[in-house]
Amino acid sequence: MRRLTTTPWFLPALVIAAILLAAAPLLLYPLGRDQGMYANIGQSIVDGGMPYVSMWDIKPPPIYYLYAAAIALFGHSTSAVHALDLVLIPLALLAVYSLGSKLANARTGALAALLLGVFYFSDSFENLTQSDSLALVPANLAAWCAYKAATMPRASRDAILYSLLTGLLCGVLLWFKQYYLFFVLALVVNQVWERHALPVKEAVAFTVGGLVTGGLLLLYFGISGILDEMLIVAQGTAAYNAQGYALDEFLFGMGNGFMSRFNHWGVLIILAMLWLPLRSLGPRKRGWRLIVLWWLAGLAFLLIQAKGFDTHWLLMLPPLALFAAEAFDRLVSLVTGIGRTTDGETRRSVLLQKGAFALFSLFLLGILIWNTWVPALPWLTGQETQVDYYENFVAGDLRAADSLEVVQYLQQYHSPGDSIFIYGFRPEVAFMGQWRPATRFQAQFPLVAPWYPPSWREENVSILWGAMPPYVLILQNDYMPWVTNYDLDSHQLLQEDIELNNWLMANYERETMIGNFFIWRRRT
Repeated sequence: MRRLTTTPWFLPALVIAAILLAAAPLLLYPLGRDQGMYANIGQSIVDGGMPYVSMWDIKPPPIYYLYAAAIALFGHSTSAVHALDLVLIPLALLAVYSLGSKLANARTGALAALLLGVFYFSDSFENLTQSDSLALVPANLAAWCAYKAATMPRASRDAILYSLLTGLLCGVLLWFKQYYLFFVLALVVNQVWERHALPVKEAVAFTVGGLVTGGLLLLYFGISGILDEMLIVAQGTAAYNAQGYALDEFLFGMGNGFMSRFNHWGVLIILAMLWLPLRSLGPRKRGWRLIVLWWLAGLAFLLIQAKGFDTHWLLMLPPLALFAAEAFDRLVSLVTGIGRTTDGETRRSVLLQKGAFALFSLFLLGILIWNTWVPALPWLTGQETQVDYYENFVAGDLRAADSLEVVQYLQQYHSPGDSIFIYGFRPEVAFMGQWRPATRFQAQFPLVAPWYPPSWREENVSILWGAMPPYVLILQNDYMPWVTNYDLDSHQLLQEDIELNNWLMANYERETMIGNFFIWRRRT
């Protein structure tokens, strides 16, 4: 047993196993709006379709193909979607562990991985399995490869190899969102800074790597015929972000975002703030400049999008975890007197240090368990229904229990595989019920917002006249001016779309209402 615990991989394996066990109930989580969009597009890809053409949304393509892979491997279910986090995020944890171990010691690496895992998986359900959250995997791996490239002898085979790997990962990352360019620039600046000049061979390897992955993906999407739609997405996203550039809107979004992040990451942020003053009290290892640049890139990534959304803060989570881990290690060493004790007191100080790390680790795992297992146990033990469990999941006007009740109601009359039209931003209902969105516009905002082609309204109604889905869902109280550009809910916006409203009135009758869903049934 002692031999097992002293192997280099034991500590990171223990941390990852503990996190995955504590986070396991996320497989039971419902889907939020965005996850519903990604899942419907993922299913359309599995069925032979293409993003934007078969099913439309505003994110770049990688997230849709990840969802398609999850659905193909694990089946059509919410659990299959959330399994992506449990399968992929351990790679990000390993990268952070390795960075922390090299920049400080194995304790710091393990604690950094634990902090990242706990504060990632304990986040709100609508922030998990997101494009920006899963992008942490290539970002963290790229940071690890960049660190290795910067610490190898200049122009050595290893430095060139790690530069190539960094470029390969950055090429993938930029397809998640163009604003990750700030992160890529941070890696480049660090490499040049470390070499005190432009390392030509390493730069060539990095560029080749980026062109291989980024270029091949561009070629594939060009051949697939979706680049024109992606240009519309880019234009719409630019107009969408521009809403937040007004000073009052910017301050409001950032203030709300910071309060939300502090409510979730308070312990992490406080420890990270102690990193700089504590770092000045002891010996310092090189390499932390990369982590500082990473954090600054994450800050730029947040600010340029000007919304302050929870997921926009996630690029800063790994560097904050590394800062907080080293700060805690230095704080414990300072309190226990390690490094200043006599030989007779060293063993006692080391035991105190190990005890402090063990207690803090248990405290962190307790946060995660409180957020995952505690709400799930009443349902798992039969004391609550699934609807009762879903009552724990609320994000603005989205109540997951409403989505489930709508699905359960419609499943009595509506067969899997049938089509459904949802006018509102609640695409998760279609995926949960295994129904096909009747048109490629699975949410209302591309039919409403002024920065999308007006011809899409006509296209949508034309398809609906041919599709005639058995049921239509109309949402109320879903006021989202940052998405639609109007202070109106979907029920009110429908009155502005004369052709769509006429189609509905001519063919459907209102059957019932569940939560914010008006349920309309096709007349026989």
